[in-house]
Amino acid sequence: MKFGEVEIIEQQDLTSMPQEAASAWTGAMGDIVGAQYKPIAYIGGQPVKGVNHIFIAQQTLILAKPERHIVLVTINEFDGNFNTVCIERII
Repeated sequence: MKFGEVEIIEQQDLTSMPQEAASAWTGAMGDIVGAQYKPIAYIGGQPVKGVNHIFIAQQTLILAKPERHIVLVTINEFDGNFNTVCIERII
């Protein structure tokens, strides 16, 4: 795989998500306030400065009347640290 190229992972259920992707999800998404996120699919990884892990997830905004959306979540893993790079609404 070339630097910056996205590696697409074939569709799989979340229990068979690669361990590094599962670690990225739990490492970055556990402390978000005001919304809950449930991973739907792991799309793949992109080697950059570290690795960007790309997911499709269900977002539930914590409001008086909760709103649900489908979002694209990008999490960067670098030097053992996980950071949410982008949460982009799809639907």
